[in-house]
Order: sequence, then C-alpha cells, then structure tokens
Amino acid sequence: MCGIAGLFDPRDRIADPQRSLAQMGATLAHRGPDDEGAWWEPSVRLGFSHRRLSIVDVTAAGHQPMTSASKRITLSFNGEIYNAEEIRRELGTHSHIAWRGHSDTEVMVEAIEQWGMREALRKFNGMFAVSLYDRTTRTLHLARDGLGKKPLYYGWVGGCFVFASELKAIAVMASASGCASLGVDRGALVEFLRLGCVGGTRCIHPGLSKLAPGTIASIVCDTETPVGAVPTMERFWDARHELARGTADELAGSDDECEAALKAALTRAVGRRLVGDVDIGAMLSGGVDSSVIVALMSRATAGRVRTFTIGFDDPDYDESDEAARVAEALGTDHTLLRVSAKEAMEVVPRLGDIYDEPFADSSQIPSMLVSALARSRVRAALSGDGADELFGGYDRYRVAPRLYRSLSLLPVFARIPLARGLGSLAHLLPASSLRRNRDKIARGVAALSASSPSELHRLLASNGRDVERLVVGARDMTPTTDLRSEPIGGGALARFLMDEDVVTYLVDDLLVKVDRASMSVGLEVRSPFLDREVVELAARLPMSMKIRGGEGKWILKRLADRLVPGGLPRRPKTGFAVPVHDWLRAEMRPWAEELLAPERLAREGLLVPREVRSRWEQFLRGRHDERHLIWALLMFQSWNERE
Repeated sequence: MCGIAGLFDPRDRIADPQRSLAQMGATLAHRGPDDEGAWWEPSVRLGFSHRRLSIVDVTAAGHQPMTSASKRITLSFNGEIYNAEEIRRELGTHSHIAWRGHSDTEVMVEAIEQWGMREALRKFNGMFAVSLYDRTTRTLHLARDGLGKKPLYYGWVGGCFVFASELKAIAVMASASGCASLGVDRGALVEFLRLGCVGGTRCIHPGLSKLAPGTIASIVCDTETPVGAVPTMERFWDARHELARGTADELAGSDDECEAALKAALTRAVGRRLVGDVDIGAMLSGGVDSSVIVALMSRATAGRVRTFTIGFDDPDYDESDEAARVAEALGTDHTLLRVSAKEAMEVVPRLGDIYDEPFADSSQIPSMLVSALARSRVRAALSGDGADELFGGYDRYRVAPRLYRSLSLLPVFARIPLARGLGSLAHLLPASSLRRNRDKIARGVAALSASSPSELHRLLASNGRDVERLVVGARDMTPTTDLRSEPIGGGALARFLMDEDVVTYLVDDLLVKVDRASMSVGLEVRSPFLDREVVELAARLPMSMKIRGGEGKWILKRLADRLVPGGLPRRPKTGFAVPVHDWLRAEMRPWAEELLAPERLAREGLLVPREVRSRWEQFLRGRHDERHLIWALLMFQSWNERE
C-alpha cells in the first residue's frame, strides 16, 4: 500500500521538475511512511514519485519506482496483488527473468512486460492504482483495479499532465505552475451534496478526473503531445458486466452446496490476504461480515488473531459487547478502545484534510478511530467491506422492491404527492422517535415517487430534496437517461439495486471512506469479500441465498453461525455510525454555525446563504431532518476552508 504521483511536462514549463516530484511525494507521506523514491526521464520529461508502505518484501528489493529487468518498463503502483506468487510461477517458465526479490511489484512489472498491460491486469487478483512508462512505445499508462479500491486522479494543470493518489499532491503542482487555485466544479458540488461524495469519474476540481475502475488510460509522451490531450481509455474489467454475466449463469445447487462453495471461496480469499512480512490483524464489529472473516482467519493462522473494535458511550451506537463475545468465542487477541463523544468529535476538524475531496459519510469518524487503533499494533488489517452490497445486507434491498412493486400500480402523478405527504410526516417524527432511522425513513418514502428502477436507486441514495438550489449558479446534474427503465419484479429489482450499489455506492463512498481513513495512519486494509473469486461467486448465487424470509445476507449468517462457536450474537443491524446529528444540535453547534454563517457563505460565493440557512434552521427545529445533507454542507465548508 502506497502513494503514487507523477507529472509529464511536454513544454518544459516546470523549472525544477524533480523538486516538484519530491514535493508531490511529501504530501503523500502518510500513505507510505517507510520509503520514498522518484524517477525522472529527461528525454520525455516524465517522472514518478512514490511513497511506500512496506508489507511484502520490506527490503530494498521492493523499492519503487521499479524498472523491469530489460529496462523497457518503469512502474510505480499503490496496492497489493494477492495472487503474485501464482503469477510468479507462471512467469517462471520464461528463463530470461532473474528475480531480484519477492515483492508483488516485481511480479507486476515483469508480467506487464511479458503479457502486455491489458492481459496482465486481467490476471491480477488484488487492489491497485498503477502508473507505468513503456520506453518502446513512449507511452504513459495509468490503471485502476476493477472495483476501484485504490484511488487515482489525473488531468492537465498549468500545461502539465499530472496524476496522484490524492488531490493534495496535484495541488502542489498547481502551485508550482502558477495556478492560484484548482477551483470548484459547481456541478460536482451539487452531486456531492446529493450523495455525500463526488461520484464516478468526476472530481470536485474542474479539469481533473478520477480514473474509472477497471480502466487503462494511455497518453503518448513526447514534445509533440499537445497540452490538454485526452488520454485514450480501454476497459479491462467491467464490474457491471461481470455481475450481469453471473446472474445469467446462476449457480445450481442445494443450500448446503452453495454454502460450501462460498466458504471455500472466502477461505481462499482470506488466505491470500494473510500474505506479508508484517503483522496482520482484523477489524471486528461483532456483525456477520467481520465475524466470518475473523473466524476464517483464526482457522488459517497458528497464533491468535489480533482484532480491533471501537466502543462508544452511547448504547444506541455501541456494538463493542457483540464484538467482545465473538472475540471470546474465537479466542482472538482483542483490543477495545472506548471513545467518548468528545474524543470522537475531536476528529472532525481534520476530516477535510484527510479526505482531500469533500466527503460526507459520518461513519468516516469511527473508521478513522478504528484505523488508528489497529495501526498501533499491526500494519495491515482485514475487513468485511463489500458483503452488504454483494449479499443483500441493507434494508432497502428487502423493503424498497415490495413497496415499489405495490405503488407502481398507481400513476406517477398520484405517487408523487403521496410520497411527499408521507415524507413530511416522517420528518415530523419526534427526535426521540426512531432516533437513528428517521432520515432513512423519510428518504425511503420520498423514493416511492420513482417512475423507474434507476430513478428509485438515485432517490434512495439522495441526501435531500432540490439540492441544486443550495449551489450558486448550478443546475441539477442528475442523469436524464435511465440504465433500467422498464418495470421489473421484486427479486430482480433487489438484485438491480445491489448491483448498482456495487458500481456506485461501494466505489464512491465505502471504499473512499476506508482508503482515506486507513491510509491517513499508514494502515493497509484488505477486503476478502472483494476478492475477484468471491465477487464472481456472489454474482452467481440465487437471490434466495441472499434474501430469504425477509432476512438479508441469509447465506452469510448461516455460515457465520457454523463458524462462530455458540453462533453469532443476534442484534439488529446498526451500521458503523455515530450520533453526529445530536452533536450538531449541542456541542458542535458553534462550529457548525460558524461554517454556515450567511456572511461567510456570501463572501465565498458557492452556496446560497438563504437556502442553506433555511435547511439548517429546519434541521435544528427537527423539521425536514435532512441530517445527511447538513453533514454534507458542513463537510464541504470544512474542506473548502483549507483551500
């Protein structure tokens, strides 16, 4: 796990490019505290900067940037290739390779030279963001793993093509090239307020983009390359296509046979993620996902697995008792850190800098805390990320299809006022009533006005209504074309919502949250549920294995009960959350009032003061409790404050 950055300066505009590369790398030191490296090719004015978190082959043999044995390819990458040894053995048939060490980086660079970029990337089972220069074709290639676990931004800034794991490294280049500011894309800001993240390939800064998962971007590097040239794009793995292919090839078999297949795939996925030359632990919440992972880790390791949990004073948000019971049943070396509300709130002022692009999933706070806890004892940790999306864990997969199917019998003109009326009633629920779920209920009710499955998914993901009214000079950027517009049945609709979450919510929210939280403290997080083999198997499982009898993740819970002695603790799913909405009405209110002050908003010219103030006051009074939208406004303001 590392941080990468680089620049291509075709017009010789940067006076000291090697110094700029060093500065870009310095901003990513938290992602790679163990080693640093740089590479500069003066003939094409292209360079890489690398910060290394040493996990596999911690010796100098794993140093990056790394050049292939033939000198054709130079590579810098962030991530891990879990099947590196399998690929090494396959490459071993080529006698010209003289291995220098046992790092996955060396396997990657030699595999790409041997098989080509696309074919090699399709063989890699892991998480990665790659920058690579091919001297034969004088081409820079950038690539990102199929599920988008590792981030990669790119674009033209001040006449240079730049790329980096985080935007703060690109901001360094902007300063070096004389750009006063990278600016704010107001359309992206609207999307951020709607979703709590900037989704897809968009970026909060105009002119910059995220590389799409499973994609190779290529640009020829020579003095004739025009400034502003658009890289060519090639897809080597498409999650939506792979999920659809799995659905078309549904797995046949009994409950026991499907469970055995899943257990075997997860066992192999966990085993792959235990490879490394450092201590590896696990995040343990006490829920089904992390419990399955820790149980399989315990079976695969000789010693006691180190597990980590954050506990909170507020019992509505505390799952530490469940985690402790699982840890005791599995015999792990368990560490619990109980955090007060005051200690949790102390993280908030740092979020804008850590997340680097506006981000507003409030579970980022406990993610930060548990990452720091784990990093105090290990350098890598396994997590249960991805299970909810792949195995039907969220309430919306069970509830929304039933309601949508029933209400689809009504014409749209009747559904819209009905949804608005019910939504208003949900917002009027007392603050003490359904404390954690009032906003979720209101959001779900609003989604009942959807006229298609795609619109239903968008509304379920939305933080609030009419968010474009909050941004000066912006318009609604919601797509006007549907991926899926025809009516579909309940089971198919649940699968559709799950698949859409894999390619949107998982990539743009959950994986961003975990990456920035863990890398801010130099911790590598590995996710067995996102192993390519597990994803492909999950896609083939019948929906009856995921949602049965009104219960989500049915097959995972069945497996967990067999793996955890005494069975899994039974408690309603709470999620990794904190009562930030309560804090904003109490201890954090002065901080929020300052960020949302009308005179400040007017001076900055990005948010509409009157509209923001109206939403804030309604939130304080408990009317139209758009808590996620309020948190998004505050996270944007906190991020913008550092610009």
